[in-house]
Amino acid sequence: MPMISENWSRLLEPGQRKVFVDVFQEQPSNIHILFDVQSSSKAQEFDLQDGPIQDFAPMNGNIPYDDAVQGYRTTYTHSSYARGFKVQRELVDDDMYNVINKKPAKLAMGARRRREADAASVFNNAFNSSVTGGDALSLCNSAHTSLNGGANQSNTGTLSLNPVNVEATRRLMVAFRDPVGGIIHIQPDFLLVPTQLAETAWEIISSKGKVDTAQNNANYHYGKYKLLVWDNYLTDSNNWFMIDSQMMKQFLLWFDRVSPEFFRDKDFDTLQAKFAGYMRYSFGWSDWPWVLGQNPS
Repeated sequence: MPMISENWSRLLEPGQRKVFVDVFQEQPSNIHILFDVQSSSKAQEFDLQDGPIQDFAPMNGNIPYDDAVQGYRTTYTHSSYARGFKVQRELVDDDMYNVINKKPAKLAMGARRRREADAASVFNNAFNSSVTGGDALSLCNSAHTSLNGGANQSNTGTLSLNPVNVEATRRLMVAFRDPVGGIIHIQPDFLLVPTQLAETAWEIISSKGKVDTAQNNANYHYGKYKLLVWDNYLTDSNNWFMIDSQMMKQFLLWFDRVSPEFFRDKDFDTLQAKFAGYMRYSFGWSDWPWVLGQNPS
């Protein structure tokens, strides 16, 4: 069957799709490290803060029951993202397929960069009062409120990254309480830092002896924390975050409504093939006690 102009784009589509998928999957991403990534079959997802259970009390003839009081509700509304490119007929006729193959690779990288930037925005906007969670406050805030009668709490500070301040931050986190003031057993085990703090953070958690001291004391932080350096995507060179990684996976959520996909169409009048990528997702946090952000001035 001769190749007719209105069908020529189909000859490219299988190879283009493979390049897009392969390159997208090859790109390293921190989304799965930090977020609980889930699929979604709805226009929106909702997460409801569960009311706490108080400590057991003496039983004087009857079991004491807690009131069922719900907490804050967080809404995840999916957004759509797309990008495409067009290919002239002459590029195919002149056997420039290797050149064309570079285009879906760039499309895949563009999809990956968008997702990574959105994921990092949770931390880049952690102190931004305009970007809020279920309690209508920023992720890292000095006055997180409770719907269940507990006191306001803070998970933000202005300490620079050094060994003393790492321990001070850990102590602040383990003192977090649930919405009625109960102990919640926070276990900080994770440091998230930008490129500029990578060396400092690595020395703090990897040196067997205390950092920058003449004494040969054992380093309390040695091996205590996992470290993630988010090169290029954390935009503030001074901000750093201490995290309880298990609790993070409960409350830092990412919903893929439509995973990145690749498709093509044709334009008969111009003899151009059009290729595009599309994805739809939402992300955010449902509660805050998994993180304490330091925002040095």
